[in-house]
Amino acid sequence: MQLLQRFARGELRLTRLEAFSDGVFAIIVTLLVLELKVPTLADHHSAAELGHQLQELLPKFLSWLISFIIVCKFWLNHHHVLGLARHANYAMVWLNALFLMFQSFVPFPTALMGEYPGNPLAVAFFGIVMAFNTMLFMLLHRYVLRHLLKPEMEGTQDPHVILKSWIGVASYLLGSASAWWLVMPLAYVFYALTPLFFIVPPSRRST
Repeated sequence: MQLLQRFARGELRLTRLEAFSDGVFAIIVTLLVLELKVPTLADHHSAAELGHQLQELLPKFLSWLISFIIVCKFWLNHHHVLGLARHANYAMVWLNALFLMFQSFVPFPTALMGEYPGNPLAVAFFGIVMAFNTMLFMLLHRYVLRHLLKPEMEGTQDPHVILKSWIGVASYLLGSASAWWLVMPLAYVFYALTPLFFIVPPSRRST
């Protein structure tokens, strides 16, 4: 109990937390694009061979695009949540660090799915990672709403926002499950459409 009370202490500046988080997000989107390698051609002058190689790269381009949009969606909503807090405490810092740790893992399932788009485990693993990342973000959001919300924000937040966020978790898991039936097509549709539910942060309610 004393340990939990210690985590609730501290009035840390949000500016440092935001700067660190933005740096991590910037590195993540950079790592995502590094998986797109220029193809090696036997005949450097063959447009047909290059076209074939680029076609082979389409799953990697698609997985990069989906992940980039998801990470940007997380960044935008993360910025919104930090803006709700009056300050940071130790618990918020570590919840944020845990969320960022698994965000930094995103390039791996992205590369795995892009490399093996016909492998149901590779495609399903992507959805599981994104669902878990969504739950970690929900945990951070919930903590801010319950313990660190600015006084002037009281009554302006949707009381069901965390419950609605489970839509994202369910959608990613549906995509993951569908990978075992139709592999790439349906799972990719779920993964591409899910971030559109949260493409902008929730608007404030009038008080």
